[in-house]
Amino acid sequence: MGGGVSVAEEAPVGVAVDRADEPPRNYGNLRAGASTSGRRPGICLELSPLARLGVEACGTGSGFLHRDPEPEIAHFRANLTLTSFKTRLGWLQPRLSAGFAELQIGEDSSGFDFGGSGPTGVETAGPEVGASLRALLPISSGFEFVGELGFSAAYFSAAPQLIRPQARFQPSASFTLGVGF
Repeated sequence: MGGGVSVAEEAPVGVAVDRADEPPRNYGNLRAGASTSGRRPGICLELSPLARLGVEACGTGSGFLHRDPEPEIAHFRANLTLTSFKTRLGWLQPRLSAGFAELQIGEDSSGFDFGGSGPTGVETAGPEVGASLRALLPISSGFEFVGELGFSAAYFSAAPQLIRPQARFQPSASFTLGVGF
């Protein structure tokens, strides 16, 4: 006695289980939009190995989509989904993020320079935190529209040492739309 066995409840054979009360499981998404951290449109790619945890990279594509030396901040962060709220159209998910960002004011070299200004004085990297609200609107067959409104703040200790000095504290806001699965 005392060694009970638990059995998971299953739907009877032939009865569909309604998953409409659960948020869609977003494994990955690609979004495009605008950010105050750059003059060009931004793109974000997020992959989520766990339902509540994702890793994301956002930027203008400098170095592979264009070679424009405009100042920009690229973001590399982990996102934690706090909860999900069902709406008439889909789901809203407040999220927190932490990671690092790279500030560049010209064509940068490969890698990240934390605490320095890079070999040519045009780049530096530092810690970043943020918060966002993501919307998931189911389309069909496991795909969904994804929208996200985010706010973040990065700290670059070497920003004043760049060839065009910048502020150490760099807040930013972004709005992106895309598709996920």
